[in-house]
Order: sequence, then structure tokens, then C-alpha cells
Amino acid sequence: METDVPVREVMVREVVKGDANLTVQEAVEIMRRYDVNSIIVTNHGEPVGIVTEGDILDGVVKRDLKPSEVKLKDIMTSPLITVSPDDSLLETARKMATLRIRKMPVVENGKLVGFVSDVDILAFSSEMNSILAELVEMSIGREIPSASEEVSQGICERCGAFSSDLKLVGGMMLCESCRDEEGEQ
Repeated sequence: METDVPVREVMVREVVKGDANLTVQEAVEIMRRYDVNSIIVTNHGEPVGIVTEGDILDGVVKRDLKPSEVKLKDIMTSPLITVSPDDSLLETARKMATLRIRKMPVVENGKLVGFVSDVDILAFSSEMNSILAELVEMSIGREIPSASEEVSQGICERCGAFSSDLKLVGGMMLCESCRDEEGEQ
């Protein structure tokens, strides 16, 4: 069973962006306004880099520079490593872990359409684990029908056909035709 999902199912669609010529001070004001810890840097509307709080600490604070005099293009991480909205979330998470990247812009046909972060993936994974735990809990205590009990309908585990007359035979739910074959053997 395929359990992976595309990035588009988890990505954040509202991306905070700022022009490469913005000052760090202006970018920080935008980041605070939207309560985010990074900003995608654009040049003529095209995504070209990313600036995170860590970049600001290392590129400005640590070097004792004035935020109003440093441009985003001077401290951004570039080139951007991006993913497509149709990329596998599992593969994206592996890529992020391997490259030690916590945030990845999502680009489709050259346009920025979203953003996925380690936190987004963890939140999704946590939600999936909760759902799976509920399904397991629902299964505990469920009685398995005896060989003589009928299940109103379902898919035969031998032939794969739909049947409204399934019975448990040899640990498998079988339709009447497959039960007859089982009896012949």
C-alpha cells in the first residue's frame, strides 16, 4: 500500500518573500509581522535565495554589521534547493535530512508556489501516527469471524472477486467458488 503523499499536501502556500535589495532591517520587520523565521529572497519576482534567522545572526550580528546597511542578497543562502509540489514527501524529508536543510521552497514551472519545512513534515507525520494509532485501537478487540460465520460482503482473499458470501476458511476470507475449490483439495 502506498502511504507516501506529494509535497503539495503538506506545503504552506503563503510564502513570505522579499526582494534581494531589501535591507536586513526591513526583512526582519516583515518576518516579525508574519511571525516567520525566514524569508524567500526574490529578484524580479523569481526566487533566488533564502534568509533565515541563523543567516542574520551569522551574517550581520556576529560580524557586528548594521542591519539597515546589509542587503538580503549579501547574506542569503543561494542557490535555492527546491522541490516540486508533486515530489514525494518521504523523499523530500530524506533530502532535507541528508543536506541538513530545514526549509525548502516549492517551485512549479519556475514559480514559487509554497514552502515546506521540517516542522510541517513532523506535524503531518504526527497526525498520521495519531490516525494509525486510532485504527489499531479500533482493531483491538474486534472478533475474527469463525469458519461458520458469514461476512456480508467483501473481497475474496484468493481470487480477488467481490462476494456477498465470504467465509473464513484456513485463515482466509473466501467466496463460495474458492471455498468449493478448497474443499476439493
